[in-house]
Amino acid sequence: MSDYYRTTYGADGRRKQKSVLGILFDSLIFVVTCVVALIFVATLFVPMLDPRRWGDITTLGLVAPFVYAAQLIVTLYWIIRWRMWVAGPLILLSIVGLFSLSSFYSMEVRRTYGGQKYDRTAIKVMTYNVRSFIDDNGERSIDSMVALIKSMNPDILCLQEFGFREAIDTMLKPMNPLPKTLSRNNLSPAIYSRYPIAQAQRIDTMKEVVWADVVVREDTFRVFNTHLHSTEIRRTDSQYIENHEYLEDESSEQHLKEMIHRLSENNKSRAYQVDTIAQMIEASPYPVIVCGDFNDVPVSHTYRRMSHRLRDAFREKGRGYSHTYRGFFDMLRIDYVLCSKHFSVLSYDVVNSWGLETQKKRGGDTIVVRTFGKDLPIMGDGVRERLDEQTRMLFENDSAEFSNGIQYSDHYPVFVRLQYNGR
Repeated sequence: MSDYYRTTYGADGRRKQKSVLGILFDSLIFVVTCVVALIFVATLFVPMLDPRRWGDITTLGLVAPFVYAAQLIVTLYWIIRWRMWVAGPLILLSIVGLFSLSSFYSMEVRRTYGGQKYDRTAIKVMTYNVRSFIDDNGERSIDSMVALIKSMNPDILCLQEFGFREAIDTMLKPMNPLPKTLSRNNLSPAIYSRYPIAQAQRIDTMKEVVWADVVVREDTFRVFNTHLHSTEIRRTDSQYIENHEYLEDESSEQHLKEMIHRLSENNKSRAYQVDTIAQMIEASPYPVIVCGDFNDVPVSHTYRRMSHRLRDAFREKGRGYSHTYRGFFDMLRIDYVLCSKHFSVLSYDVVNSWGLETQKKRGGDTIVVRTFGKDLPIMGDGVRERLDEQTRMLFENDSAEFSNGIQYSDHYPVFVRLQYNGR
């Protein structure tokens, strides 16, 4: 900062006079600020733009968190510089953006300590894209994923990219599956319930949508489970962005254009799907619970259309920043639980899908401890053999016995509790 200001003394006392370098730097930051502000405004309008008409611009929702962070940084810069003629409009713009911010970031106003107790009438709902029960090693991990599901003990379970119907029906007993008359081939979504299923339907024209009327005590709810058209973000695309390979790729501009165009075309496909599903939700004679992998972020036409007049469990009870997809900088929330206004959301959790179960001896008692966290160094079968030496010794010193520790799907399960308040 020594050459940012040039100090002079005179009769008026000590004053600061900007150097040429300072003027150039401020000018550069002002240009950056204008660009950031324009993109920020665009993200505010993206959910209202139909992809079938607006095309590529609707893909901006993917980078909305980065844009919001940049908006905050430039706003703070001009506040610190005390240039209120720039900071003032930025502050007002940021306040307007708070309404959209709540869709992917929830401030923790109050902290709760100790175990939270819930009423017995609370309904536990879980949605999980199981990717046909294939882990990152390309191996089936049915037992491990089912063990994770059973450890959460949901009342209503919605699975996407589902397969192995007969085996899973048996493993999840006593939960009620959809009637066998409904075909569940080709990775169609599935619904399981601890409560009776009165009727159910799979939409023939949209193979990725099923619904079931679940009878809970004296009430009936319609549960929708959907898996919307894929973003087709491949692992190689994610690595291309995350590893900054585009900086060394001579054809990076063409590569990025192709990715954006692909995302845009898939946005259009989901727009047609969500039109149909939204009409079905609005026509439901019962309060609804909507679960699924929407394959789209909260700053999108898909989310806005699907969540119309519904509560988003994350916006009601989420904490901090939530992502449900493992990849793309862990920035994407694309799995949702929505519900009618007749419900209150009691809790919202994303279960990190790496699991390690240990048995510890404490005071002569055997205690089963389940730990979930994406940073555990566990992959595939043979947990003890696959642990690095330091971690293995750490657990052995704690008298741990290892059972399954499997890397699960590339999606994290979403687990919520709902309380029905009546009509």
